[in-house]
Amino acid sequence: MSEHRHRSGDLHQQNKGFKGGKHDSKGAIKRRAQGKIETNGARQSIKNLAIVNNKDAMRQKHQKLVKSKKNELLERKRLGLPDQVAPRVVTIIKLSESCNTKKVKEMLLQKFKLNINTGEMEMDKEETLNSNGGNNNDEFTTISLTSKVRMMLLECQTMAYDQVIEFCKLSDIILFVIDANQPKLNSEAERIFTIVKAQSVPTVIEIIQNLDQTPIKKRNELKKSIQSVFHFHFPNEPKVLPMDTNDECSQVLRYIENIHVNEIIWRKVRPYMLIEKSSYIPETNVVTIDGFIRGNNLSAKQIIHIPDYGDFQIEKIELIEDPHIRKKSYYTNNNNNNNNNTSEMEEDKKINILDKVDQKDKDTLQTWNVPDPMDNEQALPTAEEMKEIEANKKKKLVPKGTSGYQSSWYLDNESDEEEENFENEDLDMNQEEMGEDKEDEEDEQEEEEEMGEEEEEEQEELEEVKESNKWKGIKHKSQITDELLKDSDDDDDDENKEEQSESEDENERKQLQQDEILYPDEVDTPGNVPSRIRFSKFRGLKSFRSSPWDVKENLPIDYAKIFQFHSFNQSMRASIAILENAPAKPDMYVRIHLVNGPKQLVERNTTAIASKPEIAVGLYRYENKISLLHFSVEKHKSYEETVRSKEEVYFHFGWRKFSTSPIYSISSPNCDKQKFEKFLLPARNTMATIYGPITYPPAPLLIFNGKDCNELVATGYLSSVNPDRIICKRIILTGVIAKSISKKFVTVKDMFYYPEDINWFKKVELYTKMGRVGHIKEPLGTHGRMKCQFDGTMNQQDTVCMNLYKRVYPKWIKDDSSLLKLE
Repeated sequence: MSEHRHRSGDLHQQNKGFKGGKHDSKGAIKRRAQGKIETNGARQSIKNLAIVNNKDAMRQKHQKLVKSKKNELLERKRLGLPDQVAPRVVTIIKLSESCNTKKVKEMLLQKFKLNINTGEMEMDKEETLNSNGGNNNDEFTTISLTSKVRMMLLECQTMAYDQVIEFCKLSDIILFVIDANQPKLNSEAERIFTIVKAQSVPTVIEIIQNLDQTPIKKRNELKKSIQSVFHFHFPNEPKVLPMDTNDECSQVLRYIENIHVNEIIWRKVRPYMLIEKSSYIPETNVVTIDGFIRGNNLSAKQIIHIPDYGDFQIEKIELIEDPHIRKKSYYTNNNNNNNNNTSEMEEDKKINILDKVDQKDKDTLQTWNVPDPMDNEQALPTAEEMKEIEANKKKKLVPKGTSGYQSSWYLDNESDEEEENFENEDLDMNQEEMGEDKEDEEDEQEEEEEMGEEEEEEQEELEEVKESNKWKGIKHKSQITDELLKDSDDDDDDENKEEQSESEDENERKQLQQDEILYPDEVDTPGNVPSRIRFSKFRGLKSFRSSPWDVKENLPIDYAKIFQFHSFNQSMRASIAILENAPAKPDMYVRIHLVNGPKQLVERNTTAIASKPEIAVGLYRYENKISLLHFSVEKHKSYEETVRSKEEVYFHFGWRKFSTSPIYSISSPNCDKQKFEKFLLPARNTMATIYGPITYPPAPLLIFNGKDCNELVATGYLSSVNPDRIICKRIILTGVIAKSISKKFVTVKDMFYYPEDINWFKKVELYTKMGRVGHIKEPLGTHGRMKCQFDGTMNQQDTVCMNLYKRVYPKWIKDDSSLLKLE
C-alpha cells in the first residue's frame, strides 16, 4: 500500500518575503551608502535651493541660540565653574625628520602677531594671541579662536618616545605632520602611532606638508595613499589636510575650532595641570605652580605627583586671574597702571583662597611599612597539645626514691640499674647485632663491587653518590637547613639569575626561549643534590584549578611592607566621592603651594625652553601606597629580543614612570592560581606583576627596555590590585620506561636517583604525554628506579611526567627608588 502525502493546491497560503530595507534606521542607511548621494531624481534648480527664511523664523532661531547659551552659562555658574573653559591643548608632532614643525606653528600663528617692543596686540578680526607673562619663553602660546574656544599650541621638537609620551598624555588634539616627499611611514612613526593608541586616542589630525611640490596630476593619488594609511591606524579620524598656503592654514584652524574633542577616561577621572609657571618662596620653603585645572576637582587634602620629582603635600590652593584673557588695562604701556594692576592681582590672590586644610587632615607621604622582626608569629602550644605531649611521654626506669628533678638526669633508654640487672641480656643482644652488622657489611661490600664492575666508566656519578651520604637521614622538611641548600643550584635565586643573564648572549637566550616553547617547564633532575632537597619548596597538586592553596601561607618579608584593601572597589568609590565637593573646579586658573616642593622645577622653567612639558597630577587617597599590581600586557611585534621574568624594564604607567622588575604569568579563567612564565612570549596575553604604587583603574601601560625609552617592549593596562593573587611556578620532572612488568605496571628510571626521593614524592600523581594517569608503588634498588601503576596499557615510547608547584613573588623595589618614601 503506497503512503499518502499531502499536496498543496492552488489555494495554499503564500507569505510575503521580508523586506529589511524599509525598516533600516537612518544610521544603517548612511553606513550602507558610505557617503554616496543618490542622484536618480530630477535635479533641482538654484532658485528652489535658495530658500530665504522669513523674519519670524530668523528671530525664533536667534532666540533659541541665545537661550541655549544662557542656560549653558547658568549651568556653569551653578557648578562653580568659570565662564570660559580651559584652552584646548594642541600638540604638533612630526612623523619624519624632514618635517618642519616650526614652520607649521608659525603658519598657525601668522594671524596673531605680537609686537615685542610696545607690548601691543595686532589683532585680525576678533582673534587674539596671549603668551605666558610669567615665563621668559613662548612655550605656552594661547590663541583665542572665538569668544569661547581657545587653543594652547605646543610643539614636540623631536621624535624621541619619552617626549612624545609626555605630550600625548596632556594633549586634547594632536597634529601629525607628514612630508609629501616621504609619504611612507618608517618604523619610528609606526611606534609613535602605537604609543598614542595605547594611551587612549585623543582627537588627531594629519597635516601634509610640501604637497605643492609634487606634480598636480599626482597630488590626488598621493593624498589618497596617505589617507588610507592614516585611516588604518585611526579609523574614526578622517581629517587629512594639506597645509602649504594661508587658505589651507585657515581651514586647519576652522577644524581645530569645531572638531569634537575625545574624552579620555583615565585622564578625566583625576585632576591634572600643565605647569605654566613656577616660583620658589625661600621663607617658607614652598614652591608654587600655576596652571589650569583639568579633568576632575582638586582638594588640598590630596597629594600632588610631579613625574621625575615625586609626591608633595598641598599647603593651599589660590584662585588667580587667568593671564590668557585679553584686557585693555593689562596691555597698556603705562607702567603705573601695570604696577597698580599687579598689586591688585596680588591682593586678589591673597584673598581668593579656594582650599586650605590642617596638617592632620592631609594624606601622608609614607608609601610603605617598615616591618618589625619581633612581630613574627610565635605559636604557643595549646592545652590540648600539651595533654597529647604528656600522654605520649615515655616512662623512665629509675631507682626507688628518685625525685622528678633527679629523673631528668637519666637517659631515656638506659640507666645504671638496667645495665646491672640485664647484663646477660644485653650481651646476647650485642652479639646478635654484631652478627647482623657483619652480614650487612658483607652485603654492602658485594653491592659496591657490583656497582664498581657496572659503572667503571662513570667515575663522576660514583663521586656524586659518595657525596650524597650527607643527605641521608633527612625525611622531613623541617630537617632541611640553609647550609644544606648551599650546594643546590636554585633557579629562583635573583643573584644567580642576574649573573646568568649577564653571561648569556642573545643567541643563548633565544635558544632557551625556544626550548621553553617546545618543552614548557621541563627541568632535569639534579645529580649532585637529592630531589627532596632541591625541590623542597615545591608541592604536588591533584588539580591546578580546584586544589586549595592558602594565600597567607609562608609569605615573604616584603608582604609586611605593602598595603592591602579589605574591599578594593569600596575604597575606590569612597576615595572618588571625597572629590565631588572639592572647591577647586576644572577650567579654573589656580596657584598651588607645595610643601617642600622641588627647586629643580623652578630652575628648569627659568633657564630655557624645556624639551617636554611638566605635569602635576592630584592623586586619590591611598594612591601613593605600595601594593601588588597586576597588568595585562602584550609584547610588541617590533621587539624581537627576549624578555625574562625579573628582568629590569621601564614602566610608563598612567601619569607615573619608574624602573621595575616584573614577573610574568598566564591568567587562568575560573581559577585562583596563575602559572608563572619564564619569558614574555609574543602573540600571547600575559599578566605582569610588580610591587608599585596603588592606582585605581583604568590606567594604560607602556613598557620600554630602559629609561631612555629607545625600544617599545610591550603595551597593556592595569588589571587589578590584589596581593592575594597566587602565581605558581610549575616544574615537570620526566622519566622514561625502562621495563614493562605488565600492561599497567612499568619500571621508570631517570626521574629520581635516590630511593629516599621516590618515597618523598610517592603521593604525587603521575601522568604521561599520551594521556595515562598513575602513581608510584615502590622504589626498586638504590639507583632511583621505581615501580609505577597506570590506568591503562602503557606504550614503551611514552614519557612519564610529574608536576610540582611553588608560589613565586616579584622582586622588591630598589632602595634608591623614588617610590619608597617615609614620613
